[in-house]
Amino acid sequence: MNSDLAAQRALDRLAKIGFDALSETDQTLAAVWLFDAGVSNNGFARYFASQRGDLAFHAPAALRKIGAKQLAEIAAEANAVFGPGGPPRELKTRRALVRGFAKSLHSTLEALEKRYYASSENIDELLEAFLTREQTGGA
Repeated sequence: MNSDLAAQRALDRLAKIGFDALSETDQTLAAVWLFDAGVSNNGFARYFASQRGDLAFHAPAALRKIGAKQLAEIAAEANAVFGPGGPPRELKTRRALVRGFAKSLHSTLEALEKRYYASSENIDELLEAFLTREQTGGA
């Protein structure tokens, strides 16, 4: 299955029924897709301050599930700037926190962005392989 189509279907279901009602596969697709689109287009601060960041709490686990170990670690480190509880799921709260970040936290996020851009892991390829494994029962 085409990962773009599968991710779009997962995002459509997310909009209709919410994250907690999604299948594990759709949770993974939605979180990875929103993470990659948000960070690659706007960086971490804007990702967290936008609706794309609503699933940031799940991004590290989703990235690990598709085999993106480097990116999962980067996502976990970015989430950690919010403290031990990670980024809040509620947009207004998360946005207010991002706006109040000290310069040092913005510098941390910028350093993580550099690592993200330098990563050799290809999300599209990893998503395709993940979907193939899911369709064949993990074989």
